[in-house]
Amino acid sequence: MDSLEVLQQINILSSAILSNFNSITLKKYIEDYYIPFQKNAKKEKNFKDLLGKLNIILSYELVDKNITDITENDILNFFNLLKNDRDIKQATQNRYRTCLNHIFNTAMKDRIVNYNPVKYIKRYKEKNRDRALSKTEIKALLEACKQSRNEELYYIVLTALYTGMRYSNIVNMKKSNIKNNVYQLDGCETKSGKSQLIYLHQDLLNELNQYIQAHSRDNIFITKRIKRSFKTALLKAGIENFRFHDLRRTFATTLLYNDVNIKTIQNMLGHSSIMMTERYLANDSKKELDAINKLCFI
Repeated sequence: MDSLEVLQQINILSSAILSNFNSITLKKYIEDYYIPFQKNAKKEKNFKDLLGKLNIILSYELVDKNITDITENDILNFFNLLKNDRDIKQATQNRYRTCLNHIFNTAMKDRIVNYNPVKYIKRYKEKNRDRALSKTEIKALLEACKQSRNEELYYIVLTALYTGMRYSNIVNMKKSNIKNNVYQLDGCETKSGKSQLIYLHQDLLNELNQYIQAHSRDNIFITKRIKRSFKTALLKAGIENFRFHDLRRTFATTLLYNDVNIKTIQNMLGHSSIMMTERYLANDSKKELDAINKLCFI
C-alpha cells in the first residue's frame, strides 16, 4: 500500500469516527467524554460543583437531542424551563450558560461539532452585591456571636473580618500552618491554584490563641456548618440582608476606606484580577465624596 492509499484510508477512518460522533446525543457526550475529562482536569471541590450543575442539565429533554442538531432556540427554551422550574436568579442562570458554553467549546475542540449555539445567547445583567457592615453593625454582630451556643462562631466570624478568607478556608484552618503572624493557604485550597500567605492581625492572633490553647488538636475549628447559628446572631444583632460571604466584602471595603491600595486588596483577597476585587467593594458615594474633598481651586 503506497502513501496515497494510506492517506485515503486515514480519511475514510476519520470520516467514520466523525460520523459516529455526529450521531451522539448531548447527554452521551457529557457523560462519556466531558465528565471524565473534567474529573481529571479539576480540583475535587470544583468538580463536585460542576457535577451538580451537569446533573441538573442532564435532567432536561435538551440533552436527548443529537449534539449537532441543537440550536440557539433549544438553548433559550432550556433556560426558560430552568428559570420556571427552579426560580433561579439571573446570576445563577449565567453560571449555567457558562457551563453549557464550555461544553460546546470543548466539543468543538474535539471536532464533534463545528458550531456553538450558546455563544450568541446573551448573558443576563447581574446586579453586583454591595452589602458590607458598618462599624456599629460589626460590633453588634461580634457581641451576638459571643452569646451564641456555638462557641466557635465568634472566632470564625472574627477571622473572616480580619483576613477576608472564604468560609471553607477558615473552617479548615490548621495550627501547623501558622508561622508567627502568617497563615499559609496551600494551592489546593485556593481558587487560583496558587499558595497564598494570609497576614494575621495581632488582635486576631490574641483571640485565636486563647481558643487554640484550650484544644489540643491541629484543626483550629471542628464546626463545618454555621448557617443556623450565624442567622440567629444576625437576627439578635438586628442585621438584615447579609450573608457570611459578605464578611469578605466588609474586609475589602474597610481596607479601601482606610486608603489601602486596591492592588494590595487584590493580593490579600487572592483575586486573579482587579476587576474581580472591584466587584467586592461596596458601591456607595464615599469614595467619590472623599475624592471631591481633595480638590482645591479657590
